[in-house]
Amino acid sequence: MKFSRVIKIIRGNKVTRTLAYPLDLICHHVLARITAAHPYRYPAHNHKWVYGRRMDLENPISLHEKIYWMLYCTDTSIWTELTDKVKVRSYIERMGYGNILNKVYATYDCLPDMNTLFTNAPRSFVVKTNHCGGGEGVYLVKNKDTVNKKRIYSGLKRVMRDKYGVRTGQPHYVGIKPQIIVERYLINEVDPTKALPDYKFFCFNGEPRLINLVGNRSIEEHTYLDHYYTMSWERIVYKEDESQDFPRPKSFDEMVQIARKLSSPFPFVRLDFYEVGGKPIFGEMTFTPGFDTFCGTYGDKILKLGNWVDLSGTKKIRELNPKFY
Repeated sequence: MKFSRVIKIIRGNKVTRTLAYPLDLICHHVLARITAAHPYRYPAHNHKWVYGRRMDLENPISLHEKIYWMLYCTDTSIWTELTDKVKVRSYIERMGYGNILNKVYATYDCLPDMNTLFTNAPRSFVVKTNHCGGGEGVYLVKNKDTVNKKRIYSGLKRVMRDKYGVRTGQPHYVGIKPQIIVERYLINEVDPTKALPDYKFFCFNGEPRLINLVGNRSIEEHTYLDHYYTMSWERIVYKEDESQDFPRPKSFDEMVQIARKLSSPFPFVRLDFYEVGGKPIFGEMTFTPGFDTFCGTYGDKILKLGNWVDLSGTKKIRELNPKFY
């Protein structure tokens, strides 16, 4: 059984997840120390795990090699601004799409006391930090009167102290000042018991080329359905999968138009949307999506995603230290 499969099983069960929590904290601490000293080692390890070979940033070919070449060799200061879940809202407004932003109830520069956090929020809301990725530091509160407030508060306290960018070897996260955001809870109108589908558009030099749909997602349980679609909404099946299919969102054409404009300045970026009432709601912009099985075993080997990234107009401003990767 693959290690990634073992991790998924552990995270998908409350008992095993609780038992593994102390070990998880230790691993995070050790990983942070190693990555702080050698920033390239974490992504290099992930690349070898997924692709089966060393990451070559002198001659980048795969999607992730090109992403990390940009991250380590070019000016990515704009990545820091747009990865910040608070500051990115200003960019969306400047581009003329303020109407797709989710409603924010409050923003805190530091974690307020628990009473203030929950008293000032509506009955249902989402509370999250602005400086992490991969669903870390995100808590969905369906009913604040019945939720475990201490668990959420202690989780936020831990994440606010976490140096996510250092721990994961992603320098553009390091420059983000940690903040707390309280925003509207988006209800799934089809099935209120499940989270809304998340439509993730992979955009290459301003052109959306691929959609990753994450459905039936549970952040707490770490379970979800992970599907990929072409721009013609044809599902890409790269492994045996009999799980449910998802219909094309009503606002798909509008999502494509918005993604095209927002991604136009960048060789690669992923634009995430939700849909409520037939209208798109902006999720986030991600420049360094995770090393997942699809991109490694199918995306780059079959679809050649790396070939879609044109770096000819990207200026190299620094050299790499080969010993780090």
